[in-house]
Amino acid sequence: MSIINNIKRVSAVVLALLSLTVAYATDSKVEAAAEWQRGLDAYSNGEYGAARDAWERVAQLGPAGAELYYNLANAYYRLGQQSDAPFANGELGRAVLNYRRALRLNPSDADARYNLDIAVDHTNDAESLPQGVISSMWTAVRGTMSSNGWAIASVVQFIMALVLTLIYLLSNTIVLRKVAFFVVVLLVVAFIFSTIFAISERVLSSDSQEAVVVCNSTTPVHASPDNGSKIIRQPSQGVTVKVLRSHGEWSEVEFADGEKGWIPSSIIELV
Repeated sequence: MSIINNIKRVSAVVLALLSLTVAYATDSKVEAAAEWQRGLDAYSNGEYGAARDAWERVAQLGPAGAELYYNLANAYYRLGQQSDAPFANGELGRAVLNYRRALRLNPSDADARYNLDIAVDHTNDAESLPQGVISSMWTAVRGTMSSNGWAIASVVQFIMALVLTLIYLLSNTIVLRKVAFFVVVLLVVAFIFSTIFAISERVLSSDSQEAVVVCNSTTPVHASPDNGSKIIRQPSQGVTVKVLRSHGEWSEVEFADGEKGWIPSSIIELV
């Protein structure tokens, strides 16, 4: 009997914990929905600070989606434009950070991509330098879908290529065989590129070492993790870097042009 009683007690505790978890999750969803709407109302009224606060609260309450990050980035950007000294409180860096987070979750978001380019133009980021035509086209095409989207496309292309291969092998019609052959070649090429895009998008989305400088204006980057060491450059807020390693309160970062240096970890935030 004692074993049965113990099982009953454990079951009661588990059920109580589950009830509390469900209740908390429900309350969080209700609060998040209310804050989301409050942010929408504030943004439509030009109250960008209130919109930012509401959407930051939504991000704290649960998993944030691409739409939330996109709206949050817009709020930061608009808020920075409102002040007498544009982006004096670091709004530009926060805008770039959230645009990049939105694109990480939804690479095909053309609005987020366009707004990010506008925001980056206000920085001294090396990424704002013109890219080659081929590189720009490659990036643009790859960003039209997520890694999952490209993976699905490659599977569909592979199946279609198999079907047309069977038609080519079994058909007695010369015209049909020729058409099937050329379409199979095109599908194989498309399959190869789709697979490459899927893998590269997956690698980019899983790279947790991308970070954005979130200072108020500019910040010095040192040759070593020491304030007394040589300053090698002074990136502005919104500049994107790759974090290589950490040492105490410092992080070694690499810029888009390949230059490396040390920056206080508190000045950057991972995408």
